[in-house]
Amino acid sequence: MISVTLARRYARALLNLSLNQKALDPALAELQEIAVLARRDPRVRRYFESPGIPRTEKIAFLEKQWKPRLSRPVYGLLVVLLRRRRLDHMIAIADEFQKLAEEAQGITRVVVRTAVPMSEGQAGTLSRTLSTRTGRKILLTREVMPALIGGAVVSLDHQTIDGTLATELWRIRRSLLASRVHGRG
Repeated sequence: MISVTLARRYARALLNLSLNQKALDPALAELQEIAVLARRDPRVRRYFESPGIPRTEKIAFLEKQWKPRLSRPVYGLLVVLLRRRRLDHMIAIADEFQKLAEEAQGITRVVVRTAVPMSEGQAGTLSRTLSTRTGRKILLTREVMPALIGGAVVSLDHQTIDGTLATELWRIRRSLLASRVHGRG
């Protein structure tokens, strides 16, 4: 399995090329499309992973089928990965590239979990507030988790803000148990 570090190295190289050629958006879209294809169709993965198919045939296939539809940086990445026998790691590289591209574009992904569905208005207000505080564009994903009872858990940039009723009840319970233990001693 490819390490995240290696996937990030290829993704960062593609990011730099794409930024230099002012082709970040097309590169991101193309790489996502290739990753979707690789995830969805196991025949694609088997073809490129098969040691029984000569590399020259695979390169000819890439040149005929994909070169006309891909930007130069993405096509170049595919050829490099094929020559280094790492094309089977495209999905991990695409995932890392998406993270790096969003970071370069000032985008932060945020996940908000609530006990009941958030309204569009609430989601918009939260997005605007977080955007103002972070100075970045917010891509908000909403999840419903009834076990939270009330409130919300917001996760962004490896940080979690927990304002749920379930957590508050747990804190109160812990506090009561601690005072009860200390009260006896």
